[in-house]
Amino acid sequence: MPPKNTTIKNSFKLLYRFQQNYYAKYLLTILSIVGGYFVLIASDSYTHHQHHTVCFFKLVTGIPCPGCGMGRATLALLQGNIAQSFYFNILCIPFSLGMMVSFCWALSDLLQHKESFYRFIRRDASIYVKWVLFGLIMVDWILNIMRLKN
Repeated sequence: MPPKNTTIKNSFKLLYRFQQNYYAKYLLTILSIVGGYFVLIASDSYTHHQHHTVCFFKLVTGIPCPGCGMGRATLALLQGNIAQSFYFNILCIPFSLGMMVSFCWALSDLLQHKESFYRFIRRDASIYVKWVLFGLIMVDWILNIMRLKN
C-alpha cells in the first residue's frame, strides 16, 4: 500500500487531468446537477417525507443556517407549490433557476464544443455583486431564524 502522501498527490494529479479534459468536465457538471436533484427526490421518497435536519450548524447551535430548508423548498417547488417553497427558503427559486440555466448552458456548450460556461464561472464578480449576494444571504438567514421562532 502506497504511503498516504503519495495517494493524496496522485488524487490531485488525477483531478487536475480530469479538469483539463473538456468532455469529462462538462459531463461531470451536467451529471452533478441531475444527480443532486435525483438524490434529493430519492432520499425524500426513502424517508417517507419525514424531514429531519442533517445541517451540522443547526444540530450544534440550534440555529438554522442560511441554507436550512433548501431541500424541502426544492421539493415543494418541484411539486409546483411556489408559496410553500418560498416559505421554506426564499433562495430556492433563484437557486433552482440558476441550476436550470447552468444545466442548459453546460449542455449547449458540450453539444457545440464551446467553453463559454466555464469562462463565465471563472470570471471575478464585482464588489457590488458580492455585497448584493451577501445581503441576500443575510436576509435569508434572518428569515430562517424568524421562521424557527414562530
